[in-house]
Amino acid sequence: MDEEGFCAFHEQTARKLRSYLRSVLRDDVTLVDDILQESYFRLLKADLPIGMDATGRQKYLYRIAINLVHDHRRSRQMAPLIAERESATRESSFDEARDVKEIFGRLKPRERDLLWLAYVECFSHSEIAGLLQVNTVSIRSMLARARTNFAGMLKRRGYGG
Repeated sequence: MDEEGFCAFHEQTARKLRSYLRSVLRDDVTLVDDILQESYFRLLKADLPIGMDATGRQKYLYRIAINLVHDHRRSRQMAPLIAERESATRESSFDEARDVKEIFGRLKPRERDLLWLAYVECFSHSEIAGLLQVNTVSIRSMLARARTNFAGMLKRRGYGG
């Protein structure tokens, strides 16, 4: 990939990849920036097939980023990524977006990945399966469980009917 092509690709993908990383890394801006930069660096170093289109490069970039996130989690001895918040002292007029974001952060990492890739990034089941390295047939049931869990957590917090 030449410099001009890389700049165009970066311009098209960086904002979405940063949003994804912020959602799964709980807004640890320094870590998000490190993984974002390392993802692009590894993409440039990779021996990609000649003629790979932008969609293929984007999938490859997400695969790199997901692997880096998993590596980071493993390096921290799988310590919980979510610190307990002082929810007992929440104000009665809470910010719904912040509340939903907090609940999303309490999902298991795999569930967050599934929901984000399916409903924010709009990847197909087969694309998600490739990114997460699971069987395509399993994605539908895994997404259903993740949605049910997320909905249950929202309901317990007072959202929904």
